[in-house]
Formats: sequence, structure tokens, C-alpha cells
Amino acid sequence: MPRVTEVFGEVSTMQTLWTVVVLLALVALGALFIARLYAQNAGRMEHHRFADWKRSRRLRKQQRQGGAPPPGAHIVGPPPPPSGKAGSDR
Repeated sequence: MPRVTEVFGEVSTMQTLWTVVVLLALVALGALFIARLYAQNAGRMEHHRFADWKRSRRLRKQQRQGGAPPPGAHIVGPPPPPSGKAGSDR
């Protein structure tokens, strides 16, 4: 079996130092990136990814089946007829 120095050659102290410096810099950049992501989400409420999608799907399903809309749903329709007898303008 060949020795490590025969396969890779001699590794200098300077090369080892630069490798360590570059790896530490990459780790530091990763930590900064993660810290920035957490800072962007700080103070925000957790929101389920599909919460709005499920609600709108439920509303469409009820409208298709002819069921009554859920309480608080805004449904646009014709205005109610005016009060009083029909045809009287006085």
C-alpha cells in the first residue's frame, strides 16, 4: 500500500494554515447567513403554510354544494328591496 506522502505529496505548514483559515471563513459566513434568516423572522407570528388555501377551498366546496356559507363570510348579492309598498313613490 502506498504511503500518503507518495499519493498527495508533501503538505506544507502554510498550505495547512490557509486551509484552516478558508474553512473557518466558510463556517463564519454560514453562521452569519443563518443569523440573518432568524433576524428576518423575529417578531413574526408563526403562520401555517396552507392555512389560507384550506380556508378558500372549504368556502368553494360549500358554495358548490349549495350549503350555507360560514358565519362571517362576505357574499355579494343584490341589494334588499326598499321598505314600503311596491310601486308607491310617495
